[in-house]
Amino acid sequence: MPSPAKLDAVTKAKGAYALAKSTLEARLREQLREELRRLSSQMDIAIRYAYDDGHRKSDILRALGTKDFYTLKHSLERTQGVVEEQGVDPLDSVYSLDGLTRSLLVRYHNHGPMQITGDAVFDVKKLDDGTTWFMSQTPMWSDDYTVRNEAVAALDGKQDGYYYEEAKGWVSGRL
Repeated sequence: MPSPAKLDAVTKAKGAYALAKSTLEARLREQLREELRRLSSQMDIAIRYAYDDGHRKSDILRALGTKDFYTLKHSLERTQGVVEEQGVDPLDSVYSLDGLTRSLLVRYHNHGPMQITGDAVFDVKKLDDGTTWFMSQTPMWSDDYTVRNEAVAALDGKQDGYYYEEAKGWVSGRL
């Protein structure tokens, strides 16, 4: 005779699965919403800087890939009080470059979208095809393998991502 407890276990497992699935989906939706909000803000600021730099609205719309004037209008309204900092690059406190050795010193403290922290030194290699490589001189793990260096994890051997693009952009004007 089959045990009713086995069917009860199936029902409970299904309930746990459904609850976990809905919880995970809600977290993923929130994470997606937050990331898209950040990216939208970055786009709005880039539009503001291009407009303040004297680019024509039609050129900005073309760069956006749209003809909808209200897209530009609303973006400029959202960034009405934003002014590009002139003079000192705010990333100069995060990155420094030794021009002779082509070594990049990175000092992250709750930096970027992942709020990473870590200090590291990288060799900067520019290849013939135009790509830039950051190769760490700093180990990824502490001597006892208990602490991971997030700066190394974010840049060493990477070819994409927020931290790579930021470091590559900062370095490109200085090498």
